[in-house]
Amino acid sequence: MVRNTNNSNQTKSDGRGKGGNGKAGGRQNQARRGRKGQGSPSQVAQDIQEGRIVPPPKYRKGSMRIVPLGGLGEIGRNMNVVEYNGHILLIDCGVLFPEEEQPGVDLILPDFSYIRPRLDKVEALVLTHGHEDHIGGVPYLLRERPDIPLIGSKLTLAFVEAKCREHHIDPIMHPVSGRDKMKVGPFNLEFITVTHSIPDALAVSVKTPAGHLIDTGDMKLDQLPLDHKITDLREFARLGEQGVDLLMADSTNAEVPGFVKPETSIGPALDKAFSDAKRKIIVASFSSHVHRVQQVVDTAHKYGRKVVFVGRSMVRNMGIAADLGYLHLPENTVVDLKESRDIQDDKLVYMCTGSQGEPMAALGRIADGNHPDIAINEFDTVILASSLIPGNEHEVYKVINKLARLGARVVNRDNAAIHVSGHSNEGELLYFYNIVQPKCAMPIHGENRHLIANGLIAVKTGVDPNNVILAEDGDVVDLYHGQAAIVGSVPCGYVYVDGDSVGEITEDELEKRRILSEEGFVSSFVVVDTDKKEVVSGPKIFINAMAEDVSDFQDVQSQIVTALNDAMLQGTTDTYQLQQKMRRTLGSWIGRTFRRRRPMVVPVVADLAKDLIPRNR
Repeated sequence: MVRNTNNSNQTKSDGRGKGGNGKAGGRQNQARRGRKGQGSPSQVAQDIQEGRIVPPPKYRKGSMRIVPLGGLGEIGRNMNVVEYNGHILLIDCGVLFPEEEQPGVDLILPDFSYIRPRLDKVEALVLTHGHEDHIGGVPYLLRERPDIPLIGSKLTLAFVEAKCREHHIDPIMHPVSGRDKMKVGPFNLEFITVTHSIPDALAVSVKTPAGHLIDTGDMKLDQLPLDHKITDLREFARLGEQGVDLLMADSTNAEVPGFVKPETSIGPALDKAFSDAKRKIIVASFSSHVHRVQQVVDTAHKYGRKVVFVGRSMVRNMGIAADLGYLHLPENTVVDLKESRDIQDDKLVYMCTGSQGEPMAALGRIADGNHPDIAINEFDTVILASSLIPGNEHEVYKVINKLARLGARVVNRDNAAIHVSGHSNEGELLYFYNIVQPKCAMPIHGENRHLIANGLIAVKTGVDPNNVILAEDGDVVDLYHGQAAIVGSVPCGYVYVDGDSVGEITEDELEKRRILSEEGFVSSFVVVDTDKKEVVSGPKIFINAMAEDVSDFQDVQSQIVTALNDAMLQGTTDTYQLQQKMRRTLGSWIGRTFRRRRPMVVPVVADLAKDLIPRNR
């Protein structure tokens, strides 16, 4: 396999890639030592593996160029760019949710800098399904060019339209279904029904004179889905018979042996949890998991309970799903939050967001005791009906512990068969590769270990190891005459959304936030007179979010005075330079005294000679 080992897990530990403005990130921070001329594919792969950005060669006419801008080495912000003779097709545009080392960040977007100069060449954006990690970035892309046509299934486009409405964007949309065909610029598209944890998921086949690729999106081979729409293996087999040059397959569960249980297997577990429940039931899942919500609604109806949708996204998405006929609500089963106040606990089911431990989601607020309408009482039942996204384990178990402490009975995947994955396990991928029989494989959608496991499955089924491309975000893959190879890489950082700010938060700013949240805050105020070259007053020390007391800082005060006096005697009169002198003195002392603590140090120096303005008499 052609393997890059500069893995995103390492990148993530350093703050998801060092690049809040999209101008840096991951490999972008490494030495940018390209070659004069382009070396062999093996040389290029070696350079990229060693962390160097190798600018790709000039586009070779007649080839198909694929550039992933997200989703490789991470679970989230999926986006792939497909280019052919100056025309661009985009597949998915999702978001990544922040981790603990990104305080204050709302979302992380793909880096659009690679396509930004050529947005006018974008023929369309294909959306495989309606999950946030595939559609969440769409409004931000449309801010830059609002008339990019969006292609997807009816439910997917309805979810996107609602998101765009919040951004005051009216998107151009083209709904498609499985086995529909469409020509967009030079791209011949065909859509294939796949089963996932959301209805109306599609894979997309892309044909150009350069070759044929398939992007599966997220999929599994569930033979008993609730909507009876199984992954269309007949269509995949037909396309395989025609010849597939590059298969880009979902890798999320490639490490997991066997087969995913069908969605219908959840019913008995839900039934038991409901039959055992003594008081109210709270079920947390993704706000787009229509099939899971359908099972909860059906079970609630069976036991004579009313269902309340809680959380803005849950209310919005389930309303859309019901209006379009994807969610069937028995009469008088669903009530709103206000109506639920008059219904006794043992007749209620709250369907809410927060299954990943998000602190501001409904379940997180309930666990913290600050939800305005819902409180946990002893003998309440809480069901977490979703899998753990890698990296979220700590937050999820923190919420579980809070709920248990309040007296709730918590049902999750650890103690009940309450969830099945929406992604193919190893056994399903083996079947899938044998059906499609691609010439080349490029695993997508997963952390590095998932991509590698997917690549090994491809090799087991007969794909030449040299034709398995283990790429990273920003790698440039050229498909030419049926042969795929990494030919270079482009900058592909993390773009942070913080409120209304997009791409303005840098890694330096995040580092300051991390220090404030983890190490605390120390401020020192001093008044000097640079004319007399002496400290007049202070230093006055202020601390926050530290275990130490202000009295513990007495020893450093004289050191600060000495350092500032010496600096002024040597001719330093600039207050900024004096502040930096105080910062270094105080910071070094803190590091020595408190065992390498690194609080945020904010020095303030006021100069009587410059800052004090005499009153006019």
